[in-house]
Amino acid sequence: MSSARERALDGVKAGDMIFGMGAGGQEKLLLVYKVDRDNIFTRHVTTQVKLKFDRSGKTGPAPGGGHCTIVSVAPLPPEEHAVAIGLDRKMRTGKECPDFVLTKEEIQLILTKGDFYKARPLPND
Repeated sequence: MSSARERALDGVKAGDMIFGMGAGGQEKLLLVYKVDRDNIFTRHVTTQVKLKFDRSGKTGPAPGGGHCTIVSVAPLPPEEHAVAIGLDRKMRTGKECPDFVLTKEEIQLILTKGDFYKARPLPND
């Protein structure tokens, strides 16, 4: 029988936004771009760094050192999800200033995402 945490992580699918914490407490808004039986593949929305999580929700050593853990898979409200998808696209396709200038909605998302996800953590069972 699987735990509530395992069931929540098993439900993650491509296109989801999830929330991770780096080893030093760095908050990471992550877009899931692929999943398979053993792994969850994500891209950090603001830096575009790709991270591969095992099904326990942990990475091995991340690029540049450290590691990351998935702490929430709660779905963002539709409006915020759309803003996050747009921000990911902006950061992925931008070439130079002003391509990276943030909108008020993007700034609000960056400032409040941590509170949203921390209020909806994965179970620790």
